Amino acid sequence: MDINEYMEGYDRSFDEDEFDLRIWEYMQQEDFELTEEFENFLKEYSIENVHQFLKIIRMKKMRKSLN
Repeated sequence: MDINEYMEGYDRSFDEDEFDLRIWEYMQQEDFELTEEFENFLKEYSIENVHQFLKIIRMKKMRKSLN
């Protein structure tokens, strides 16, 4: 499925955590492929690349486990 279709209705400025979780779920799909389209989607939301996004997810998980 196209990342833009999958993320339709989600806005990072409205709820960053929900937006990031939705991207993470997209990446967990069996047929996920790291494409230029996906990278460009991340860049549209000021996420430099997939590695930066994974750092964000890791930090959020660590922060959640500390609470």
